[in-house]
Amino acid sequence: MENLPDAVVYPGSKEEIERIVAFCHENSVPLYVYGGGSSVTRGVEAVCGGITLDLRRRFTKVISFNETDQTITVESGISGPDLEDALNRAPERFGAQRRYTCGHFPQSFEYSAVGGWVVTRGAGQNSTYYGNIKDIVLGQEYATPTGLVKTYGLPAHAVGPDLDEIMMGSEGAFGVLTHVTLRVFRYMPKNRRKFSYIFPSWEAARNAAREIMQSEAGHPSVFRLSDPEETDVMLKLYCVEGTPLGFVMSKLGYKRMQRCLLLGWTEGQRGFARNLRRVLGKIARQHKGFPLTGYPTKKWEHGRFRDPYLREALQDYGIIIDTMECGVRWDNMEAVHAGVRAFAKSRPRTICMTHLSHAYPQGANLYFIFIGRFESKEEFLEYQYGIFDNIQKYGASMSHHHGVGKLTSPWVKDSIGENQLEVFRALKHHFDPRNVMNPGGTVALDLPDEQTRRPRFAGRTWDDPAY
Repeated sequence: MENLPDAVVYPGSKEEIERIVAFCHENSVPLYVYGGGSSVTRGVEAVCGGITLDLRRRFTKVISFNETDQTITVESGISGPDLEDALNRAPERFGAQRRYTCGHFPQSFEYSAVGGWVVTRGAGQNSTYYGNIKDIVLGQEYATPTGLVKTYGLPAHAVGPDLDEIMMGSEGAFGVLTHVTLRVFRYMPKNRRKFSYIFPSWEAARNAAREIMQSEAGHPSVFRLSDPEETDVMLKLYCVEGTPLGFVMSKLGYKRMQRCLLLGWTEGQRGFARNLRRVLGKIARQHKGFPLTGYPTKKWEHGRFRDPYLREALQDYGIIIDTMECGVRWDNMEAVHAGVRAFAKSRPRTICMTHLSHAYPQGANLYFIFIGRFESKEEFLEYQYGIFDNIQKYGASMSHHHGVGKLTSPWVKDSIGENQLEVFRALKHHFDPRNVMNPGGTVALDLPDEQTRRPRFAGRTWDDPAY
């Protein structure tokens, strides 16, 4: 075992957290925060020892629910399922007139905490409609070594830079998020309209997705587009191949390793959801999309939170499944997709699946899934570094919603620019002058300059002698 804390503390109140933060600051003791533990970026590892605050056991209460404003304030350790259950049962829990949803469903939903969503600037599978967590947060409270920070909690303001934006994405390096106020939405699952379409090519599917997002008809909720390699895997997993749908696809000329699957659903007010579904279908057909009914979407929904945990068992056989995701514009999406895949597929017997799952009028994310057999940790790390270098080379962000943690921090300076990183470091020095909050490379805030990596593998292939 590595990167374990010297002690674990289970706070039960905001005041206890404030006292612990003050103690660690006064005595220069490293302090880490553990919520759901679902980070894939080494975000919660106690690389310097010290104390870890585990918020799962005693810091999970709902502080207040306001139906007039449609907001809920909670302690940061509350889990996604517990928050969603409270909102779905708002009439029973709070005497509300309606049922509500948070609208935030990351793939780690079942084991994630609200605080983790916020400090990593996360996104959920329904973010194309409800927004990323930055769009859902209305107010925050932090215990920092230099004092308490509480944001406005208003829907908008013009009083200087937005402190909510400054604190989100800090990943525990400025202070401990204690309370967060979230916007909530009416829960109307009966109005969902599921869809799925198969397209003849990645280009046709991308163009359809872009036009849907720019149509001014509204945005779908779930909106997931798979590239050809992922589409072939998904059609097998969703048991579409071998069915009449699979037969019709083949007869109509939708070829394997060329065709692309778009699936999802619209929701909201009934007329809105129905009209958007109609407009979406019209655009899909204009780009030679063939409707596959809602069946593939139902199959995806069934395993939407479970699929990631298959990789744990495969590791026993030396098979590694890993994911990297990035933000792109529509005009550089193909360059990022093709460039990263060129490196990924240069390694023999390696699967590289890609999908778009968070979309905007100006662009989307690309989510790469790699599956391969690796003989050693060093071999896997070299491959992973090559992926990161190529993501950066083609102009994508180093993360869209996973955060930075300690995993991709060596790429931060080259990604955002040295001057911008110095702004973040100045904030770190203000909030945490003794560097006790999540130290050890988080977001590159205390990463020595000599450890920031310049791209070494961009433009190379796996069979390059450099490996």
